[in-house]
Amino acid sequence: MNVTYPFKYAPKHSKEGRAYIYIAYLLLLVVILASTYLHHVQPHILNVPSNQDVTLWKNPTWEKSALYHRANEPERQKILAEGVPNSSIKAQFITDIVSMLLGLICFLHCRKTFGFWMASCFLLGSFVYTGLEESMWILIGRYFIPNGTYWFTKGGFWFFETPFIACIGWFYIAYSCVLVAGKVFPKMDLRWRSLIGGLIAMGIDLWTDPIVTSPEIISWVWTSADVLNIFGIPHTNFIGWFLLIFVFALFWEGLLPRWEEKWGRNKATTVLLISLFGVKVALLIGFFVWSTILSIIFNLTCGGPIHIPPGW
Repeated sequence: MNVTYPFKYAPKHSKEGRAYIYIAYLLLLVVILASTYLHHVQPHILNVPSNQDVTLWKNPTWEKSALYHRANEPERQKILAEGVPNSSIKAQFITDIVSMLLGLICFLHCRKTFGFWMASCFLLGSFVYTGLEESMWILIGRYFIPNGTYWFTKGGFWFFETPFIACIGWFYIAYSCVLVAGKVFPKMDLRWRSLIGGLIAMGIDLWTDPIVTSPEIISWVWTSADVLNIFGIPHTNFIGWFLLIFVFALFWEGLLPRWEEKWGRNKATTVLLISLFGVKVALLIGFFVWSTILSIIFNLTCGGPIHIPPGW
């Protein structure tokens, strides 16, 4: 994968694969509209947790959430009385619109630099990549893990159980990290540039997640049962940010152009999406095994979960 930046790709004016991409966008739109309807109009179907009454929370319950342990007593009483702050539907849709504009700016830059097809593969791939990974973790925790995993509290539009803002946010953060790594290290091997892009993303996540999960914002809720928490966030979340962008950059920049040359754009797009789904499943299984092993070690040696720093 000794690919220098910017890498070579098919001519920008080529219209090959556009119809396929438009169909993919249409299917994505259908999923978003259906998910949004279920989340806001029929929340009981997927057991969407209430933003107004936190005593109804399950997997985790209010008392077993990381939020409960992080908040002081006055903050707990306020959350019990008022629910999740700033969670009105109007505010959530306004936030989505702002996110769309940010995503559009990045998409236009990506299209200008790499062409419509490559830009669309990045947008579709990262959107679905993020949405499926998050939704699988949320639903597995909701239905199959006693103490649960986590869930998002705010969102106007939704992709299954992942808010639109999380999916589109991953797109423009991932693209920015990949772009910066490529601009700063244009002659570096792709694997090292992808690693740097992943580290940049993980650094961003290290300071944003503790803020947006604070009692003042509560954009999502974690279980307190995770074995190793950094700034109140499960360590697997930060590892996941690094690995997801690292792997995605390798697929998008290193493999996708080769697949296009070998099979054409339509098949290359399909292979990309299927491959990314396979990576998601593999990472979920890997994280589950890793967390189980770590839990056994910490329970035997430390007597329970570890919080860095203590008290978070």
